[in-house]
Amino acid sequence: MKMNLKKTLLAIPVAGLLGIAPLGFAHDKYQEHRTEHQSLEAEHGAQHQDLNAEHRGQHRDLNAEHRAAHQDPMTKKQHRRLHRHLGKEHKEGHKELSREHRAEHHELQHEHQDYHGRNN
Repeated sequence: MKMNLKKTLLAIPVAGLLGIAPLGFAHDKYQEHRTEHQSLEAEHGAQHQDLNAEHRGQHRDLNAEHRAAHQDPMTKKQHRRLHRHLGKEHKEGHKELSREHRAEHHELQHEHQDYHGRNN
């Protein structure tokens, strides 16, 4: 069997391309996956910043309400009632922030799972 040198030299690069093409595809999928994760991480970080800003705002509002209430004279009973009320508002604010936080994590988790479901 006579083998042509030109055909042999041409076959080697073509065979190499067949092996490299899937690697390029895998690299593109990896980059897409990495970009998706970076996007979700950025969204997650922004949500935490928003929740922290909301939390600080709630504390500022409660402190302002507290200072305003102390401008007027009050009995010990009224003072205790004020602080119970402020404590209750503070606790409710934290509960609401926790609910928002869980909901946002749940939403991001679904986005992540949807991405993996579409790209498997």
